[in-house]
Amino acid sequence: MKKRILLITGSFGNGHLQVSGNLKEMFEKKYKDRVIVDECDLFLQAHPCLTSVLRKLYLYSFSYFKDVYGYLYYMGKNNKQTSVYRYFSYHYLYSKIEKFKPDIIVSTFPTPALTLLKNRKIPVVNVVTDYHFHKSWLTEDALKYFVPCENTKIQFTEAGVEGKNIKVLGLPISEKFDIQISQKQWLAKNNLDIKKETLLLVAGAFGVLKNFNKIVNAILMRNKNVQLVIICGKNIKLKNLLQRLYKENSHVKVLGYTTNMREWMQVSTIIVTKAGGVTITESLASNIPLVLLKPVPGQEKENALYFEKNNMAKIADKNRKLVDIISELLENKQQLIEIKNNMAQNYLTNATEKICEDIVKIIKV
Repeated sequence: MKKRILLITGSFGNGHLQVSGNLKEMFEKKYKDRVIVDECDLFLQAHPCLTSVLRKLYLYSFSYFKDVYGYLYYMGKNNKQTSVYRYFSYHYLYSKIEKFKPDIIVSTFPTPALTLLKNRKIPVVNVVTDYHFHKSWLTEDALKYFVPCENTKIQFTEAGVEGKNIKVLGLPISEKFDIQISQKQWLAKNNLDIKKETLLLVAGAFGVLKNFNKIVNAILMRNKNVQLVIICGKNIKLKNLLQRLYKENSHVKVLGYTTNMREWMQVSTIIVTKAGGVTITESLASNIPLVLLKPVPGQEKENALYFEKNNMAKIADKNRKLVDIISELLENKQQLIEIKNNMAQNYLTNATEKICEDIVKIIKV
């Protein structure tokens, strides 16, 4: 009989969904004859209308109320979860378990309701999606925590989790990031100069960012041997604006949403993006030096500080500093080499596969 795996995720930020999706894909690729996987966006399914409102507020806070978001994050960092918060989504989770009857629950999103299941004797494992500890990840009697680095493990042990219950396997990104492509072929295919340094700007990651074109102009003015690839994501307004402004400039390529982030990361010299756990791990896998622009207080800021401390990224708190950092890195290639070396040393390969292997061992598939 096939073992049943219930994957719990959350749609507050794409990172949790991506991690959950990567795990599901790996389970179904390697163990489809032995396991059944059910992926559950718990809060969305339990409270669809409320989730829609809260998700908009979440995204809005990232753009307009960063300090408020940071205050709430740090206020809850070491506080115990309230009993009321634990009951959010609990009844839906209970009914889900009654119907699906999982052999194990794998959570990629902080879910306090899981603590209330301790008497059900269903093993629970948490897959942590950031490089910094937060109390919301703690689940009473959780069998295992999969964390992305040794630093996170130390923080969890300091919070009272036994070391034997924590495994450092990396953050589970798509396995395609371990497949290398030809830089020359990709650049040529996209009508870009193979002799120029390519800067990858993930503009869509920053929400509302005024005067982005001024950043682009300043980078081009300071650095003559560069070309820019700007990813606008689902920000159609920004994409249309930038395409209009740079339609005659062969050194600037503006894209909307793309499914080719792996390719662009692998062929670029530097990436400018936000410090989401998945994004910076994908950059780590692609061995592309990071410049993290204005990280939001909270998990993004903590991720950024960890990467900066280990010389795998630079933090730019202001637009002008961003231009200075990029220019300095391009002028001092030794800095780029050192960052790339540190990234190579810290990247844990095949995290998704290893985590799935560990989970199937737990349920004795």
